[in-house]
Amino acid sequence: MNIVVTGGAGFIGGNFVYYMLEKYPEHRIICYDKLTYAGNLATLDEAMKNKNFKFIRGDISDRDAVDKLFQEEKPDIIVNFAAESHVDRSIEDPELFLRTNIIGTSVLLDACRKYGIKRYHQVSTDEVYGDLPLDRPDLFFTETTNLHTSSPYSASKASADLLVQAYSRTYQIPATISRCSNNYGPYHFPEKLIPLMIINALHDKKLPVYGAGENVRDWLYVKDHCSA
Repeated sequence: MNIVVTGGAGFIGGNFVYYMLEKYPEHRIICYDKLTYAGNLATLDEAMKNKNFKFIRGDISDRDAVDKLFQEEKPDIIVNFAAESHVDRSIEDPELFLRTNIIGTSVLLDACRKYGIKRYHQVSTDEVYGDLPLDRPDLFFTETTNLHTSSPYSASKASADLLVQAYSRTYQIPATISRCSNNYGPYHFPEKLIPLMIINALHDKKLPVYGAGENVRDWLYVKDHCSA
């Protein structure tokens, strides 16, 4: 079976590549990644030694490149981790997020429709649900919670999710979506909260506090996310 992992040089995608190579050694894993600021090819150094792994540099919003990917690799499954994911960056440059997260997803779905696949999985975020009030600890998000985006990033991810649902219903593409909370673990990007706190503490630098310091976040170990 040929499994294409888009965004596989990123934090969560890279961990997923290693999980799949170990869990399903008989499958071919093809990583397709643009290698932006959030991608690090060194993350995949060990994977490169595996005969069933292949890396291809490419952009999911490039229709011709994605078409070539499907023609040459003949994927059975697509797992889409490829995304611009930094909230602050989305406020500074929303167009980049719209192009990658929305247009890129539509390009992948069009290719799935054209060539046929066994499964498409969209990796999304719980940020599509917005925030919960701090004075209501009894509340929590479920799969049926209404979308309530609060940044260009979350809006772009919610839009991509709706595209996946629409393509699945309209064209019968077998698709699933997961919306995870914040991940932590190996290969975590250094500007994210946990590694940033650790690095600053080790260098005796100020620890950043966001808002009044009263916000609460859920954290998910990245390998638990991959195994789910």
